[in-house]
Amino acid sequence: MTCPQATLALLALGITLAGPAAAQQNPHGTLPRGLDCADCHTPESWKPDPARVKFNHDKQTAFPLTGRHRSTACRACHLDLSFAEPSLRAAECATCHVDVHRGAYAQRCTDCHNTVSFVDLQTRQVHARTAFPLTGAHLQLECRACHGDDRLGAFTPLDPQCVSCHRTAYEQAQPVDHVASGFPVECQRCHTTIGWSAYVRFDHPTVAGGFRLLGAHERIRCLSCHDANFGSLFQPASDQDCIACHQPDYQRAHPGGGFPTTCVSCHSVDTWQGATFDHAQLANGFRLLGAHARLDCSSCHAADMTPLFTPANDQDCITCHDSDYQRVHAGTGFPTTCLTCHTVDNWNAGNFTQHDQLYFPIFSGRHAGTWQNCQTCHTQASDYTAFSCFACHGQSQTDSHHREVRNYIYDSRACYQCHPNGRAGGG
Repeated sequence: MTCPQATLALLALGITLAGPAAAQQNPHGTLPRGLDCADCHTPESWKPDPARVKFNHDKQTAFPLTGRHRSTACRACHLDLSFAEPSLRAAECATCHVDVHRGAYAQRCTDCHNTVSFVDLQTRQVHARTAFPLTGAHLQLECRACHGDDRLGAFTPLDPQCVSCHRTAYEQAQPVDHVASGFPVECQRCHTTIGWSAYVRFDHPTVAGGFRLLGAHERIRCLSCHDANFGSLFQPASDQDCIACHQPDYQRAHPGGGFPTTCVSCHSVDTWQGATFDHAQLANGFRLLGAHARLDCSSCHAADMTPLFTPANDQDCITCHDSDYQRVHAGTGFPTTCLTCHTVDNWNAGNFTQHDQLYFPIFSGRHAGTWQNCQTCHTQASDYTAFSCFACHGQSQTDSHHREVRNYIYDSRACYQCHPNGRAGGG
């Protein structure tokens, strides 16, 4: 058989002769303009070298790679090496990801989720777009604490009213029975989301006929004034009618009832302590002057506030201070107008300027400035009528000056007979 005949036989059998290698077709299909095989592959291996890849997915496609997408294998998204599928944009998440919310939300996935993690959510911001923004203690709860029957994120909208979740707390509230008291079920009128017991607030005047909770009344427990059924334990006419509630306090502090029952005349709504009042108004004009303003009431009043003394006015010192006068000036003949020498601030701060007119000139004449205290001349502290000139003027000195004086007697009282004004020469 000749060579041409053999060739025809092979063709008849469908067998072709080996010739030059047929060109391989690009498995990626048509490459983007300017991209060559060597931009991703090397002669040593067809496996792409990430360091050599010049294809920019962010700029050369409509789907920039961010978050977890950047570390995801190409085959995880692309069905074959042509990379033609899937054809989508970055916001079209549901093309690859199953909607666990089952179409319950109209928002785009990117409104709540990001490409880092599906569970990396800004829950507060997300929930704020619902009918129930999360505040207070609700921010600390897990989703399933409220959405107990929901699975895999298919959250069914719940009733936003507090009582829908907290009805048991309302019905079993202590120490105030909310059901028996007819409290409204709009919990937010009194409570906050921080806690049931914290920052409880409500409009007391509205529910209590105008009775405002003033001062310390805002901080006391409801049961201080109400029973378990929220009935009132007292019947005050208004929030100024203190005595209706505080009768025991009044009797304990003011036994005998001599004080007025208008407590706010002296006390404040903040504390019983530190009472201030107009003593002159309550005591027929008797002002508390000087040190008197600092004394305890018991210094001048009995336990029932009846006066221990009966002064004519606030200048009548001797009525209250007779014992002081007797202790210091007994038998001296001193006047009982105490303010002549003393002040209302201090017994010891006396100013005895009347001595010159009443007794003997010690602020004028030769004796001016020479005396130091009463005992300089009055050597007997208990008897100010006794004094001795010779405490300063000795006998030898006086004798030498009186040689020519008739009937001269060495005696203080005799001195005073001749020297009534304390001056020499009988003046």
